[in-house]
Amino acid sequence: MITIDLSIVAEIIGVLIMIVVLNSMLYKPIRRILKERQEKMDAIEAEAVKFEDRIKSLIEDYERKLREARQAGKAEFEKLREEARQLEQKLLEESMQEAEAKRQELMSQLTSQIEAAKKELQAKAESFAVEIAQKLLGRAV
Repeated sequence: MITIDLSIVAEIIGVLIMIVVLNSMLYKPIRRILKERQEKMDAIEAEAVKFEDRIKSLIEDYERKLREARQAGKAEFEKLREEARQLEQKLLEESMQEAEAKRQELMSQLTSQIEAAKKELQAKAESFAVEIAQKLLGRAV
């Protein structure tokens, strides 16, 4: 059976003293260390979230700039293609005009040569006609 005497009071006082001593020497430092550790983990997690947000922001900025650069490149390509098409058209028109001018020049030269040949033949035809008439008639005409 359990007897209640002064030894129980001494045990209770001993347990209370041990609780106070353990609380001040063991539990409070452990709680403080756990709290500091939790604060450090929270700070590290917040910093990691901040870095993730920064990385996402940088990736979005990079992708936006890449899209803009592609669009600018495509616009520049189309602009250069149009300039090349216009230059090709201009060169084609110039060569056509040059060919037409050359053709006109050759036609005028040919026409003048034909006219000269006609005049020469006309003059020779009259003298040939007179010669043929003289030979056929056997006398001077």
